[in-house]
Amino acid sequence: MLNKIMIGRYYPINSKIHKMNPLSKVICTVIFVLLMFLTNDLFFIALITGFVILILLMSNVPIKVYFGAIKSLKILIFFIILINVIFGINWRIIVIMLARLILVVLYTSALTLTTPPTELTYGLEKFFTPFRLIGIPVNKMALSLSLAIRFIPTIIDQSNKIMKSQTCRGIDYSNSKVKDKLIGMKSLLLPMIIHSFKRADELATSMELRLYNINKKRTNFRMNKWSFFDTYMFFVHSVILVLVVIREVLL
Repeated sequence: MLNKIMIGRYYPINSKIHKMNPLSKVICTVIFVLLMFLTNDLFFIALITGFVILILLMSNVPIKVYFGAIKSLKILIFFIILINVIFGINWRIIVIMLARLILVVLYTSALTLTTPPTELTYGLEKFFTPFRLIGIPVNKMALSLSLAIRFIPTIIDQSNKIMKSQTCRGIDYSNSKVKDKLIGMKSLLLPMIIHSFKRADELATSMELRLYNINKKRTNFRMNKWSFFDTYMFFVHSVILVLVVIREVLL
């Protein structure tokens, strides 16, 4: 039921994208999101779309997995189109807004699908390292973000189990009336919240028993070396960002 939501899921397979340094992936993702919100040119949107498709193919993750991520946005896409049509927004702006949303979701899905949660924590912590100079607890930020991403699939899987259990008891989430659906959602949310708090308590206990100290310097058992391919990807993203900025300045 909720299995099509791919946020936070890792797809173990061999590819160049999987082998990239987690830090370079995070940097490239930040650059990509930045350039997506800077460009208003359909030519660059088309260029970036081709670039994203190339990255998806290089990841060796089945395309249907990425289509599942887009399909989960169908209600949001419908409302964006409906609201813009009602207010008479130009079709060009609608296309750019939808392209931004879809491309950012696809790119961030590629990040989480090709990076284990522990490696994502490493990349985020390294990326936020300069903020330590102004007293920001970088390690706590990275741990919080990685745990949030890590437990999204767990919560979704548990929600699926609860929904199937409630369906066996006669609750129809698909064909029932709105009132019955609201009652069904109530019976879904309460066990899900209780389970989430239980899992969080178990995680806290496990970390405490392992003498985990957030303030200590962490090490990584994997050797995350910065390869030529990392430099190449960073260079390509930077060039596209510079071209977008120049184009926007000239316009």
